[in-house]
Amino acid sequence: MTEIQLKKLLRQLHAAQIQDSLLEECSKISKSNPETLPYSGNVQLRIIGETLNILSRNERFVIETHLVYHHTWTETMTLFSEENGPGCGRSERTLKRIQSRALKKMVNFINRSQLKEYFHKT
Repeated sequence: MTEIQLKKLLRQLHAAQIQDSLLEECSKISKSNPETLPYSGNVQLRIIGETLNILSRNERFVIETHLVYHHTWTETMTLFSEENGPGCGRSERTLKRIQSRALKKMVNFINRSQLKEYFHKT
């Protein structure tokens, strides 16, 4: 094993731990209550909630502020600046890029694991 290979595995460790934990929990729910649909909203929300943990602090802040709490982009920019200090504000365009990157991470996290089985195709 090389240092580069080890770094790659360490970067994936946190996400893999979250996936394993969620799969175990979803499996327990399915076994304890077989008539529960695997597409239950509660299970999906739990998966999405845990998926937030793979994001960086800034990515999570933007997702929660704009999408979860429904703040406008102007409000999100203000709150971001307050959270990170006046010299660390971001433009609306940058915040949209952060949001897009975070959403891609979340979708990839779910789709590259067995967790995707808990989301039906619409």
